[in-house]
Amino acid sequence: MNNLNYNIRYAVSMAHCVHKKITYEEQLLPINVEDIIKYRKDIKIKKEDLLGLDGYSIYNAKTKRYLIALDDVNYDLSRQRFTLAHELGHIFLQHHTKYKYLSDYVKEKSADAFAGELLMPREIMYKTAKFPPNYVLDLYGVSYSAYEQRKRFLDEMENFSRIIEENKVMSINDVIQYSKHSLILKNSC
Repeated sequence: MNNLNYNIRYAVSMAHCVHKKITYEEQLLPINVEDIIKYRKDIKIKKEDLLGLDGYSIYNAKTKRYLIALDDVNYDLSRQRFTLAHELGHIFLQHHTKYKYLSDYVKEKSADAFAGELLMPREIMYKTAKFPPNYVLDLYGVSYSAYEQRKRFLDEMENFSRIIEENKVMSINDVIQYSKHSLILKNSC
């Protein structure tokens, strides 16, 4: 296995670890990335006009703290959510510290893999693959571009397209159990 594949698989497994550490309500879709950051007192988010740059993260070795800057002026909420998850990936994958000498390409691809798995978990992607795009985009809180990239990623990793063709279609009621809508339905019954 080459360096890129190893780091991508590690990124996906790290996103799984994050999912296991957060509460049931925080696991419901769409994932609120800021809920995850509250567990890390060493991360601060700053939102401002970055003049077209999506966002970035930096590490201060003296204070041992991270700053994630997000452009909340030039990008819509779905793009900001993916950017925040991507930058969180850099932090969880230790790209600023332990693995700072990895190539930028490997860092970016693995941070994307982390963000994709965090916001659009593989297990649920399979269950929602045949649903209308608008419903799925709202469910995950991502852009069409991010959703399509995630499907391409899963296709490269494990032949997503073939597997979903073979699977039975789930009803929307079956998928609601993974979304924040399940809390509303549970509380109203």
